[in-house]
Amino acid sequence: MAGFALLNATPYVSGYDFTGDSNKLTLASSLADLDTTTFANSGWRSRTGGLKDATLHLEGFWSGPQDAESFPALGTVDQAMTVSPTGVATSVAYMGQVAKLQYATFDAVGMLMPFSLDASGSNNAGLVRGQLAAAKQTVSATGALTPTTGVQLGAVGSTQFLYATFHVFGTPGTTITAVVESATSNAFSSPTTRMTIGPITVAGGTWGTRVAGSISDTWYRVRISAITGTFSVAAAIGVQ
Repeated sequence: MAGFALLNATPYVSGYDFTGDSNKLTLASSLADLDTTTFANSGWRSRTGGLKDATLHLEGFWSGPQDAESFPALGTVDQAMTVSPTGVATSVAYMGQVAKLQYATFDAVGMLMPFSLDASGSNNAGLVRGQLAAAKQTVSATGALTPTTGVQLGAVGSTQFLYATFHVFGTPGTTITAVVESATSNAFSSPTTRMTIGPITVAGGTWGTRVAGSISDTWYRVRISAITGTFSVAAAIGVQ
């Protein structure tokens, strides 16, 4: 089995892209290890999973913008997070809502100034595995974000939900509104709007209000429905 070199991972947290600051990223999902061993187990332990948790750990090199993003936001809950191993549209993306809980920086004289940031899931949204529906891009007009053909995620079952994250980076324009559309094919000849995000006027991350199944459509994309000014954005969509 071929290996995979982690070269272009893209960690987006709220309205900041940590890609250019970080060189180590760990995303973990876990369940509490609960011991269910009884006298009837013939000397063997048995276990079951308890509460779930999700954590994000970043390490890299200190920068002014990164510090201004990390330190003041310590303790702020429910910040939208999207992590991709490649940053390429349609690649795997993990989405969640986190709180930044630990931040460290400074080192010995003469060393590059490092930083580390730890964040944990802050509500029952958990960790959603989907696809990067729109790699980081600049937009100044209405229309579907690239790729306009969207991502193929499959139908949303009766017990599943449709999820989306939308990130606005840097110093944005005046206002932007996005919608998540679904269709039966990547032509999107007759799309259905499933979710509206915005209007947004400042940099930050938005966790879209999840949409319950059933949805028989299998293709999804993000379209800008209203915009004034120029924005740098990225988005991910998942079904779970």
